[in-house]
Amino acid sequence: MTKKTEKKPDGKKAHLENPVYKVGRIRYNSWATKVLKACDIVIYERELVHIQTSHGKELDLLGMTAMDFVKFILANFNAIYKGKEGRKIIAVERLTSSYYSVIELSFENNNYKIKTALSVKTVRLSKWKLLLTNIAH
Repeated sequence: MTKKTEKKPDGKKAHLENPVYKVGRIRYNSWATKVLKACDIVIYERELVHIQTSHGKELDLLGMTAMDFVKFILANFNAIYKGKEGRKIIAVERLTSSYYSVIELSFENNNYKIKTALSVKTVRLSKWKLLLTNIAH
């Protein structure tokens, strides 16, 4: 069964029950293509609501919405980790902080789908296997 979709003038696609937004792309010439496929990155409204609900206090302190946070990570990620069940974790690592901003991606329908975005401590990040980094430690 396929869901009815429509294209919006701003480039967004919407499943009438759960809108989906194209928020980024892994480009062919990116350092990240050593471990990620070159394709679009999408997020569904349901996941944006989850991020806002689960991490709203942190986001308020940063002066960001869930969408702002997602776009910040996508624009600045510099490490890729192996997640559970074939998922990938992209992270913004900062050498001056014990917290990192991360997005969990799953590959679905020829796109990367964002499952969640959050801040994690270095200890939690160190439990994931580092696949690739674009920073000098």
